Amino acid sequence: MSTINSFFGSGNNTVCSQIPNSNKTTIITSIYEGIPQTLILNVIVWIILILLFTLLRQQAWDFHRLGLVNSLSGKRWTQIFYAHGNNSEILNSLSNEMNSNHDPNFDMETNEQAAIRISRQPSVKDTGFFSWIIATWKLRKDQILKHSGPDAVHYLSFQQHLIVVMGIISFVSIVIILPINFQGNLSGDVNSFSHTTIANLDPESKLLWVHTIFAILFVPLVVLVMRRSSGRNAFKVAPTRTIMAVGISKPDCNRQIIQNYLQQLFPDIEIRDIQLAYNVKKLTEVAQEYEKVIEARIYCEQHRGSIKVKPNCFTCNTVEALEFYKAEEQRLCGEVARLRAIALNDALGIAFISVSSTGAAKQVIVHFKPTAVKDWKLSYSPLPSDIFWENLTPNTAKWYLRWIIVNAILFLFLFLFTTPAYLVGILRSMASKNEIIDNLTSQSALVTEFLPTLLLWSFTALMPVIVSFSETWLNHFTRSDYNYVVMTKTFGYLLFMILILPSLGLASASAFIEWSFKGANTNETYRFECVFLPDRGAFFVNYIITMAFIGTSLELMRFPDLIVYIYRLMTSRSEAETPFIRKSIVIEFPFGIHYSWQLLVFTMAVFYSVACPLITPFALLYLIMKNFNDKHNLYFAYGPSHMISQGGGKIHSTAVTMTKFSVVFLLIVLTGISYFRDGNKWSFRTIFTGMSLLLSLTLFGFMSPIKKCTTKPLPIIEDYTLPQPVYIADVFLNNRVMGNSPSHLSYGSSDVTESVTTSSPQRV
Repeated sequence: MSTINSFFGSGNNTVCSQIPNSNKTTIITSIYEGIPQTLILNVIVWIILILLFTLLRQQAWDFHRLGLVNSLSGKRWTQIFYAHGNNSEILNSLSNEMNSNHDPNFDMETNEQAAIRISRQPSVKDTGFFSWIIATWKLRKDQILKHSGPDAVHYLSFQQHLIVVMGIISFVSIVIILPINFQGNLSGDVNSFSHTTIANLDPESKLLWVHTIFAILFVPLVVLVMRRSSGRNAFKVAPTRTIMAVGISKPDCNRQIIQNYLQQLFPDIEIRDIQLAYNVKKLTEVAQEYEKVIEARIYCEQHRGSIKVKPNCFTCNTVEALEFYKAEEQRLCGEVARLRAIALNDALGIAFISVSSTGAAKQVIVHFKPTAVKDWKLSYSPLPSDIFWENLTPNTAKWYLRWIIVNAILFLFLFLFTTPAYLVGILRSMASKNEIIDNLTSQSALVTEFLPTLLLWSFTALMPVIVSFSETWLNHFTRSDYNYVVMTKTFGYLLFMILILPSLGLASASAFIEWSFKGANTNETYRFECVFLPDRGAFFVNYIITMAFIGTSLELMRFPDLIVYIYRLMTSRSEAETPFIRKSIVIEFPFGIHYSWQLLVFTMAVFYSVACPLITPFALLYLIMKNFNDKHNLYFAYGPSHMISQGGGKIHSTAVTMTKFSVVFLLIVLTGISYFRDGNKWSFRTIFTGMSLLLSLTLFGFMSPIKKCTTKPLPIIEDYTLPQPVYIADVFLNNRVMGNSPSHLSYGSSDVTESVTTSSPQRV
């Protein structure tokens, strides 16, 4: 490992080894470690991507009305991704109108009229070429809340408070700390990036106290500002009148038995409704296929004699689509009925008990005592929209085995391929074997400076996808829990891979182990004074620039969703399945992934804010552009999200708490720099910084500092004008698949599966 060897040295060597960069050509300029060059290249790419996005969006608007009909026939792919409104509502409404009419002679003019009428419903419209920018900028909080749900409001509030914190830190870093760093003369000249860093000051300089004081002041700054984010209280302000009872035995899985038992314990509590949870995993899978076949059959009836279908992907033979889908519909109808009967006899031991008020629900949960016969566990229920009904299965040995395997694979991936520096090392090793490629990589600034930061950004984008994909195998009960695990796990991995190990000059976790054993078995010692070198600060500045311009513009383009959409179209059996594919491609905003990205950039910027002040304005720029970009996507691109229920807001409150990592790491690095630059001795400044670190950790770990400076938690106010949510699996509420009305849904005739009363409220 050359990366490791460059940081080993003898005791007398006072110069830290660095990768040589002489004889290197530049595209634009090489000053400040290529930061201006990276900025210019990113701005050029950003302009190209924004223009491309605007053209696609304008094209989608030009065909907005007829495009809604065409989107169901597969003629306008831009409509589903770049239209000027949230297509989930439009497509669902139009699809329902189409599917409600089973007449083969269905008039297409009715569809077009419906599309035109529905397309006029979005409250925010923009018809100009760049008017989407103004429309996004003018979006109000109440509009976002009504259209995208409370999760979007808490998420944007979190971003806005991050912008305030980073704005203050940027002002201090650029106006105060940067001029102080310039007064030194230990590193480079005025055209060198290292001249702007803390390494330029003499270790004995009294000016270093300015860095220490401001680093300590950043701790209450982050705490005070972020505690005012609305997401911090999302965990506490979600009223619910429904209790989730888990651990009910098979004989007790009967609504009448549950109601009688609870009425004996709490005679003064009015029980409004009781619903049981069933194992609907297989039923859901077949029901989705059944719904796709129904839509394809309706589509074929509107295009008689013009569509062929491949019965499977392993043959090139085609048959008449209409007859094929009719036969499939008949087969799946019987399969759905069979699986429905099986599901209704496979109760999971979970019941949702709705009472008259949140106060009554709290009274039942607090005073309920499990017994040996009825060892139930009661808690507030998440909202129905937050529940993965197909995942409501008990945690068995099989689940724990899957959990161990998934996390072991993720850990091995982290251990072996921790940072992009590992991949860059492989590329350099391969290039060294070819003289032409070696000369190109050693002399081209595009390869040596721009490519590593682009590779780092690509890896940052890939890692959350890997974590998110792995978590889908674990079958989380709720969407909020899934997003929470993705956020915390991704942030931990990215923090270790992208920030900590590269700052230590190590390419991977395996390199860290190798260094540990090598240092223990030889006379070589690690040069800790070489940790957090100025050139690494420049590398992270380039990375944040790439995140701010290329990263945010690619989020607008939504290429991953487009790739998935193209893949589904290519693997579909015929064009008749396009309407179902287009409707299913609209997903909810992945809050877990986006929270982890922002927390990483914020932590990275605060981490280097004192040592490398130039990183802060680019981090501020990233947060501003990210906020604007996400506001647009939340309103125009993604479906609404409502994970906020009792416990569902944990992702928002935890994201606020995780911002404290930034100031903790800042004090750690400042203490380390002070100790090693002072000749491995404990000076008063080092002790003062270390004590501040310990005090901060104590406050964060055992107390909630400065409680009176936070906003007051919102009171739980029940709106009795709203209907009470119905806790029934989505597959049972699908009229087209099940052929039932949600308010008259019949689960069967047995005692275990009594019918839902006709007075059950509609689901919200």
